[in-house]
Amino acid sequence: MSWSGRAARAVVVASLVAGTLAAQGLHPQFGVGGGLLAPVGDYHSTANGQGFNTAWQALALFSFRLPGLPVGFRVDATYGANSANDRLKAELTSRFGQATDEKTKLAGASVNVTYPLSSSARVQPYVIGGVGLYHTTIAVSTSDSTASDAATKLAWNLGAGVDFGLRGVALFFEARYVNVAAVSGFPRTTFLPFTAGIRFGGR
Repeated sequence: MSWSGRAARAVVVASLVAGTLAAQGLHPQFGVGGGLLAPVGDYHSTANGQGFNTAWQALALFSFRLPGLPVGFRVDATYGANSANDRLKAELTSRFGQATDEKTKLAGASVNVTYPLSSSARVQPYVIGGVGLYHTTIAVSTSDSTASDAATKLAWNLGAGVDFGLRGVALFFEARYVNVAAVSGFPRTTFLPFTAGIRFGGR
């Protein structure tokens, strides 16, 4: 089956799932977003200035609310990649005797709880937090080879955002702190994802 065929089937399945959940009063929503992934702590810069640059990230989400509960539930899938800063590139280049770069790729999935701070019909701030898993890939590349290491680690996140309700959709902006357990031989991966996106299905 072609990529377009798989995508079409996924849309049909998602629509059927959303319809079933809506019939049960769960208010399902699907959304996408993107933004910046800003490293902090040793992931941004160690004591000698070596670390990783701010880069992009992508987000896909599924959320729902259970009738009678003040909180919502959200499942996120994220992907981002960061490249080494100049100090780290220089150290690697000196070590290997040729131009060398290092990159990290972060593929994560988390289960979160959201709590709205206002019942405003148009603008609604909220807090969000949860736990999940991140698959971290670390790749060091020279002109003629690439060596990589990867591991899946537990992670937790906490943050806040704001919804802007429109007819049938909600625009959102949020910032979170994410802490991923360290991969062996690599500093703990901590970062701030700043994400803007849209959720379909109202609020």
